[in-house]
Amino acid sequence: MRDRIFRVERASVVRNEASWSIEVETDGEEFDHETWAPYLYHQGLAIDATTAEDLQGRTLRWHSSNDRSYAHPEIGTMYVFGHHDVRECEITFGKVASGAIELSWAGLCDVFWSGNFTDNVPFRCQCIAEIRC
Repeated sequence: MRDRIFRVERASVVRNEASWSIEVETDGEEFDHETWAPYLYHQGLAIDATTAEDLQGRTLRWHSSNDRSYAHPEIGTMYVFGHHDVRECEITFGKVASGAIELSWAGLCDVFWSGNFTDNVPFRCQCIAEIRC
C-alpha cells in the first residue's frame, strides 16, 4: 500500500455456487501509533471457470463497480480503518500447484487516514493463495 509493506498472513481463492471469492489478510504493522492490517477481499467474482486450473493465466480488470460494464455481483473491498470499495483494479491468476494459486491484485483504495493515505491510495498484493472449491 503506497510505500508500506505488509506480510500476507492468509490468502484464499474460493469457488462458490455461482462465483469466486478472494480474501487476503495481512499481519498487523504499526504506523503512526496505530496498527494497520489491511484486508483485501472480493466475495463475488463472476468468472467463467469451474476449477482453479481454469483461472490460470486469466486477468480481470475494472475501473469502478459503478460502471455499467462491471460484471460482478459484489464489489472488491479493502479494509484498513473501514470497508471501502477498490477501483482501477487488475487481478491476475498465475500457476496452480499443490492446492494453491499465484495471485496478483493491484488497484486504488481509500484509507481516510492522513497525508498520502486518504483517498486513491495505490496498492499491490502478490501472494500464493490457498484454493478452496
